[in-house]
Amino acid sequence: MRVLRARTLGFCPGVRRAVASAEKAAADAEATSRRSYVLGEIVHNPRVSARLAGLGMGRLDDLDALAPGSLADAVVVVRSHGAAPATFERLAASGADIVDATCPKVAANQKAAASFAARGFLVVIAGDKGHGETLGVAGHAPGAIVVSSPEEALAVPADRPIALIAQTTISEVEYDAIRSALLSRRPDLADSGGVCAASRERQSAVEGFRGLVDAVVVVGGRNSANTRRLAELARSLGIPAWHVENAAGIPGELGAYETVGLSAGASTPDEDIDEAEARLLELARLPGRRQATRA
Repeated sequence: MRVLRARTLGFCPGVRRAVASAEKAAADAEATSRRSYVLGEIVHNPRVSARLAGLGMGRLDDLDALAPGSLADAVVVVRSHGAAPATFERLAASGADIVDATCPKVAANQKAAASFAARGFLVVIAGDKGHGETLGVAGHAPGAIVVSSPEEALAVPADRPIALIAQTTISEVEYDAIRSALLSRRPDLADSGGVCAASRERQSAVEGFRGLVDAVVVVGGRNSANTRRLAELARSLGIPAWHVENAAGIPGELGAYETVGLSAGASTPDEDIDEAEARLLELARLPGRRQATRA
């Protein structure tokens, strides 16, 4: 078997920055005998979460239970997906020392959402409902609506100006379809964009596999939106694709393929990628493997 790595894969700059911020916060907290926490998962990857837990960093999920002053001896890192202003206010009231590790691109989308809302626009966010990033952006624009499909976009009220903002990890195809639907309702749609260049690069790299590989493996957290989209993109190109969290999730049947493309989400560390490649090559060496036909 030949394993062909995508030309762009793994940690993006925003994730690298967030993980480094969390690791430094954990070290600083230990040095000053304080507690340390991350708000949710710093990024959607179990290996990264386990690494931070090993550094003594806990995880905060239920902010409603926080009492004023209850985190006065703690450092809390806001994850790369960002958070709503109300979340920052609650953390401040708890007395926490806040480290904001929001991805700069996400922060730019938050600022755009707040600006449009202040000018009377209905802010529509193209992305995944319930995702930490879309919830955070929506929190900066009261009344914002998250839509995940053109059909949902067609149901958006059109009685006032609309501004469209992307979840940074949405695909260009999804975003364009939602934008077209909104344009049919409001030709004066304000298109703020917001798809991250890092997401586009990883998607383009998967598209580059077409005609070169027989199958694709995408490595990354099960709850990682950008990783899921990479696997979906490969399948849409007619290439058999598997989304696995790590090397242990790679099925034995992949050993039958002659050439396998290897990609990874923006929150996937190098160790997971290297171990996945080693696992694929190991499968190819097992006895009884035969070459698979191209899909």
